[in-house]
Amino acid sequence: MNYLRAVRFFSLINILLWTTSCTDIKVLGNRADLTLDQPEAHFSILQINDTYKIEGLENGSIGGFARLRTLRKQLEDAGDQVLLLHGGDILFPSVMSKYLKGDGMIKILNLMDGHESDFDDRMIVVFGNHEFDDPDPGVLLGRIAQSDFAWISSNVRYRSSGKSSGSPFSERLSNAHEVLIKDINGLKVGLFGITLDSQQPPYVSFDYDLEVRRKVISKAIADLKAKGAIVIIALTHQTLDQDQWLAHEYPEINLIIGGHEHFYIEQQVGKTWITKADADIQSAVLHDVRVLTDGSVETRHRKIEVSSKLEKDARVDAEVSKQLTRLTEELSNKNKVLNQVLGYTRYLLEGVEPAVRGRETALGNFLTDVIREHMKTDIAFTNGGGIRMNDNIPPGPITVYDMEGLFYYDNGLVSFELSGAQLMEVLKNSVSKSHLGDGRFLQVSGLRFKYLAMKSNDDYSYSIAPADVEVKLRGNSAYQPLDINKKYRVATNDFIWEKGFTDGYNLFAKGAGKSSPTRLDNGTAVSFRKTVEEAISKLPDKTVSHQIEGRIIREEQ
Repeated sequence: MNYLRAVRFFSLINILLWTTSCTDIKVLGNRADLTLDQPEAHFSILQINDTYKIEGLENGSIGGFARLRTLRKQLEDAGDQVLLLHGGDILFPSVMSKYLKGDGMIKILNLMDGHESDFDDRMIVVFGNHEFDDPDPGVLLGRIAQSDFAWISSNVRYRSSGKSSGSPFSERLSNAHEVLIKDINGLKVGLFGITLDSQQPPYVSFDYDLEVRRKVISKAIADLKAKGAIVIIALTHQTLDQDQWLAHEYPEINLIIGGHEHFYIEQQVGKTWITKADADIQSAVLHDVRVLTDGSVETRHRKIEVSSKLEKDARVDAEVSKQLTRLTEELSNKNKVLNQVLGYTRYLLEGVEPAVRGRETALGNFLTDVIREHMKTDIAFTNGGGIRMNDNIPPGPITVYDMEGLFYYDNGLVSFELSGAQLMEVLKNSVSKSHLGDGRFLQVSGLRFKYLAMKSNDDYSYSIAPADVEVKLRGNSAYQPLDINKKYRVATNDFIWEKGFTDGYNLFAKGAGKSSPTRLDNGTAVSFRKTVEEAISKLPDKTVSHQIEGRIIREEQ
């Protein structure tokens, strides 16, 4: 690309970004000017990750694949070479994948280049941990084979029945790769993929233990260099701290395109940028990658808010409607009416994961109030990780579709006693990873507390003092200070009671040590979903009126 063409391209980009997102566009990290000296080679990357709802959020008013297709087309029409990279979590979990086994999602992704049958040579996806949710290996293999784009992973292997070790997916599927070289504008761009091992079905093995992972990454980078790669990109689905480790250990990586966290992240380690977009294409990240005349690689990026200001691509939008109709029919076969109105909400009920896993929400207040009232306890809490809808319910109807997403896993409700001292341990663990959007974060009822967040470099630590915790005993209208010696009646979902230790709640380990507190209920856990639906039906005008009221207050040092 010559210099005048580059200037013209970035002028078009600036116009596009302003018109599609207006003042929502944020150019972060002091990188407002993307034009550089004349490069030897240049290309762009459009990054997304963690996509579950093909239509986008809030009834399709935010994000979604139809808007992504429009954005990609506008970038390509401006004359640039664009790689579309996905940081994993495509197939599961969502209401649609629960019933259509990921088929609807792949049909939409196959349209991202504007062609229904052509192979998309500029789209690459890394395995996310949720790709392996279905216990049937044929589902995953079938969805990869169905994909008109490339999958990549350097550390995930397919394990046949009865075999202790696996083999690369590339030995079974032509569009699966351990490493990949793309020739863009005469520039060899090398990619490898890394996926964390949080899901471990019997048909998959992971090279993720630290020393084995080091060998895998070193080999992948060596293979890419041997094939002439000038730019090296890691496409990852793992926690931010592991991406930071990757950048620190392997500074020759020019860019880490990540997933797993569901909110926008940018971190720089040395000269390597790590970026992650908001889930469900609420945002995308646009990267400018340049190799200068001295052979050095420079990457710059900006966040693009994918809002209603960006028009939907008509063809993709039509396919979205088709797949939603399929979902409606599938639920109808199970005597469920997808758009049936169960009640209403007066205010926004936030169910997106960065909210329910990081701060008090109106939805969390409502759900925990329902638990507390039904179980007749002093306190109730539920983990943000159990609120699976990853969407918001705008003011207006609450539908069966909302309930299907909210209760993707329908847990039961349990009750027991905890001392004030034990509650302190629970709350400390709840906030311990709130900056990462971890699922252990609790929404609460009958409690209010504040906690202190202390940041050192790029890491956080947290503290809570007993004096900053108050309890509203059942039947009382006022809060009173927490008594660390007093016993309180507590209710939550049965996942926390049985397996809370997996999220750091060492009090709750029924399966591993059987240390969970003795239950006060009759031992038959009632359906969380059914309890909530019944509670809505009994509200005046069937209308939820909960708002944020200061139950959880975060203070920064």
